[in-house]
Amino acid sequence: MSSTFVTVESAGTAKNVAGEASGRPGQCPICHSDETADLLAAPDRFHLRKDMYRLVRCSSCGCAWLPSPPDPSEMALHYDEDYHNAIAAAGETSASRRWGSHRKLISRYNGGGAILDIGCSSGGFLSTMMDSAWDLHGIEMEESTAEKARSVTGAEVFVLDAVEAPFPPVSFDVITCFDVLEHVYNPQQLLAKVKEWLKPNGIFYATLPNIDSWEARLFRTYWFGLELPRHLFHFSPSSLRYLMNSLGFEELYTATPPVSYIERSLGYVSSGLLEKLGFSSTPQAKPEPQGFLTKAIRKGLRLTFVEMFAQIASMAGAGPSMEVVFRKAPELFENRNGLGK
Repeated sequence: MSSTFVTVESAGTAKNVAGEASGRPGQCPICHSDETADLLAAPDRFHLRKDMYRLVRCSSCGCAWLPSPPDPSEMALHYDEDYHNAIAAAGETSASRRWGSHRKLISRYNGGGAILDIGCSSGGFLSTMMDSAWDLHGIEMEESTAEKARSVTGAEVFVLDAVEAPFPPVSFDVITCFDVLEHVYNPQQLLAKVKEWLKPNGIFYATLPNIDSWEARLFRTYWFGLELPRHLFHFSPSSLRYLMNSLGFEELYTATPPVSYIERSLGYVSSGLLEKLGFSSTPQAKPEPQGFLTKAIRKGLRLTFVEMFAQIASMAGAGPSMEVVFRKAPELFENRNGLGK
């Protein structure tokens, strides 16, 4: 699939923030194959920064990743106040509308119990689960954001790296992870913890970008879903399926819902063109108020072309976002405790 992306013309020139030259791709961290190759190199377009980040893809399982990501100590630069404000606003705007379909999907598999939201932000999703059927828990990396989640939802929210959370085994009926897995340095380690924390038949429900989407292929280095260098891993349905199956999860549901990043990606294209013409551009990290005409044009495009494209891509399984549900099978619990055959 790498042929659909811009190829790095000079692998020796792409550098990340840490200053490491790209060099030869290494072993895939997911399937350990040596069949890896440079996929693309792109900057942080959200902040309009210049440093280039190199993305590598495995030809065997299809996973893509940053082989030389910024050190965790440097990540505060990339997860700045502008970024957190954008994320919090997206999760809080009309929470019932934003998260209603997520609750409905969960109810298809589980009607209540203990639920953990990894990366709960300010509690937008958990606020829609506030009834007697659910015991709410969350994990968040930033204390003031976590405190807002606590005050809004009454949930128990820990502020720490998810893999360090003090939950005993088989604690949860449902674990959610919305647009988080792509940010994790070691997805396998986190998912192993998820499996440990889930009760038998418990479900893991996640959303994350789809590197094999039509939009990713169309916009290439300008695709909004790349989010370099904050997105350390990029999965497709097949590569995520490989990872989850390797850890012993059972797939229940995989879809690409009818959402679209086209407007955001076009914004990156526009900024790139302005820069080439010698003009400055406002980064999406610091959006400016839009006039009536701009809003009207965007709404018209959204209700016609963008919505139609999103619906067709979704039906084809090629939407820019994946929605997946996996189950921890009872035999995993039984075998771990010596109760199997």
